[in-house]
Amino acid sequence: MRLRDIAARLVDGAAVLLVLGLLACVTLGVVFRALGNPLVWSDELAQYLLVWCGFLGWMIAARRGSHIRINVFLDMLPRGGRLAAEAVIQLAIITFAVALIWYVPSVIQRNLDIELVSLPISAALLYIPVPIAAFALIVQALVDLGHALRGKLPVALEPGSHAL
Repeated sequence: MRLRDIAARLVDGAAVLLVLGLLACVTLGVVFRALGNPLVWSDELAQYLLVWCGFLGWMIAARRGSHIRINVFLDMLPRGGRLAAEAVIQLAIITFAVALIWYVPSVIQRNLDIELVSLPISAALLYIPVPIAAFALIVQALVDLGHALRGKLPVALEPGSHAL
């Protein structure tokens, strides 16, 4: 099994665990609220889990090539123009991800000593997945850039065509 496949399985597994954790947290919050004894921490934890799920979803969508793309103008270009546009898009993605890796550590540092309102954990935990997701995005964008430079255009997927 290749390293890429192992990383993909780890990200997919983490996404499943986070979604299940989010489901359990929200369910507990609803049940305890209905019983008249609300959990003060369930909403805040659910928000954090949702943010982390979003970052894992970002990584998974980048790997699968299933991010939303609006190709109206790209489809009007000749093949060479589409390849050039794809290369520029991937370079823009890399630039954005590098900016995240550059700036987020200082955000994490500034939030280390701030505790959440209802949980005794650092607010910096919200930002921990950002550089990890940005690094994974850079790797995927480099792969996609390589495809564009070799003349391979991304495949336009029909909505719902990806297996979960």
